[in-house]
Amino acid sequence: MTKSAPRNREKTHNKIRMAIVRIEQGKPKIVTPQRKMSVAAVAEEAGVSRTLIMNQYTDLLERIRGGANKHIQKQRDDKHEELKKERAKNRELRDTLADVMRKYQVLVSKNATLELENHRLTGIVENENVTLFRGKKH
Repeated sequence: MTKSAPRNREKTHNKIRMAIVRIEQGKPKIVTPQRKMSVAAVAEEAGVSRTLIMNQYTDLLERIRGGANKHIQKQRDDKHEELKKERAKNRELRDTLADVMRKYQVLVSKNATLELENHRLTGIVENENVTLFRGKKH
């Protein structure tokens, strides 16, 4: 091995590491920002082969696989937060519905009472044996 071999290895290591960082930050130069963290994506971004990363740079391979897991965890956490928000909205709407139903039941009861009273008074007015007393006009 020549002196330049370790230097080239270090250069390649840095290229791969920087590719990983760019993909993690969502600012890759070559691959699309929506692309998930993978050996293929990092290899393409760094301009090296996948086998080189898998055979020569196992430390970075672990970081890539960990980054992929972080991406999946982030998606899961985001979905979980969204689900919690929707459940809170659902709970609030159920409470509102229960309140409206209670008010509705009160109004139905009052309406039934008023209908009975109206029917009773109508019966009294229509009865021939009933004389209406009109109050004095002031």
